[in-house]
Amino acid sequence: MTPTGHAPASVGQEALWLIDQFAGGSAQYTMLFAYRLRGQLDVPALEQALNQVIARHGAPRTTFVDVDGRPRQHVADELLVHLTPEPVPDQDEAVHHRLNQEAEHVFDLERGPLFTAGLLQRTTHDHVLMMVAHHAIFDGHSVDLLMEELEEFYTAHTRGRTPAVEPVAAHYTDFATAQHTWLQSPDSTAQLEFWRRTLQGATPLAPPPGRPPAALTSIAGDAVEFEMNTDTGALAALLTEERATPFMFMLAIQHLALARMSGQRDIVVASPMANRNDMALLKAMGYFVNIVGLRIDSHQDRTFRSLLKRVRGVALDAYENKDYPLAQLLARLGSRREGRPTALFETMFTYENIPARAEVWPCGLEVEAIDTDEVVVKSDLSFSVVSATRGFQGAICFRTTLYDREYIETLAAQFTGLVHETVRNPDAELDDLLAKDLAPAPH
Repeated sequence: MTPTGHAPASVGQEALWLIDQFAGGSAQYTMLFAYRLRGQLDVPALEQALNQVIARHGAPRTTFVDVDGRPRQHVADELLVHLTPEPVPDQDEAVHHRLNQEAEHVFDLERGPLFTAGLLQRTTHDHVLMMVAHHAIFDGHSVDLLMEELEEFYTAHTRGRTPAVEPVAAHYTDFATAQHTWLQSPDSTAQLEFWRRTLQGATPLAPPPGRPPAALTSIAGDAVEFEMNTDTGALAALLTEERATPFMFMLAIQHLALARMSGQRDIVVASPMANRNDMALLKAMGYFVNIVGLRIDSHQDRTFRSLLKRVRGVALDAYENKDYPLAQLLARLGSRREGRPTALFETMFTYENIPARAEVWPCGLEVEAIDTDEVVVKSDLSFSVVSATRGFQGAICFRTTLYDREYIETLAAQFTGLVHETVRNPDAELDDLLAKDLAPAPH
């Protein structure tokens, strides 16, 4: 049965709630996801399908209430969305302008709703479904789950059959309640001690010189995109030899690129972990993702292969200790830069195996995810890489008051050049990789 009423907030939710209370409302944690729908669209069926998904999960219906200075989740009995097509010019620029407006939506965590949806109509057979949620109730896996269920309900409606969905076995409220119990366990204490040891003495990535302190609080952002067409056979051979994953390889490349630009060799990079240990939670929506700090110190590494081995060990250790909530850890560490407790976690890295691509639903509707422009940033510097048909695609999002676009373009070029060099020669000396002029990776 889907939950309603009050429930404890998770540690992550409480942290976002406190940020919202301090900021007085902000779009920093607004999530926008949009999909282009090409073909004969049955708008009433899509609206009904979306509402059926919402009825199955408590997360989209969640708001927060203040109880003695701390938040509690309130799951409403019902939330209905209405999809009235909004005509827009059949131009990508016009669509992105409209999406950017939605990305700046500021949610009221108490009044809600914290999930909204709208439908843009480019032409009779070309629409854009846009959905906006506050991060306190949603994460990236929740988006994938929503679209999976939306496809099934919509197809069932258009074909006149019963949707083939199983009852939701667990909800986010179950996770939040269990998390508070886990935080009192010996395993929680052991994970806390691991992170204290790992991050002791670590310093944040130094920002470019001459930036005023105000630059650290702005949410204005921009992004630089890049592509890498690598020798996939050589890369696969290297990863097999070192029992490493593409995530570990790209994390090592990011470390070198940052080391070249900053001169630092001991760098902490934050990375999101799904944090859904219970199989039942794989089919639940909510804010499960946790951020862990991957500390890589390459001072003792002579070659790139040696660095890759180190990164592998760092990542595996982090996987074993990924449950300790970042908000709780920050409170225990007390690390700051210019008054920011998140200082060690302001440089991010994410990797996805599957790039966004168009797919065709059984009803014949072509559905394609839309890349939305970054208008706000959640960290100083964020690298994201996805696998592509030939090589990889990536982007570096950055705080515009802290970094110049030219600086980030150079950083992206260093990244792609290092990929090319290390795949070609994984035993290259680190000193050479950090000092030599890099040719850009071939396209």
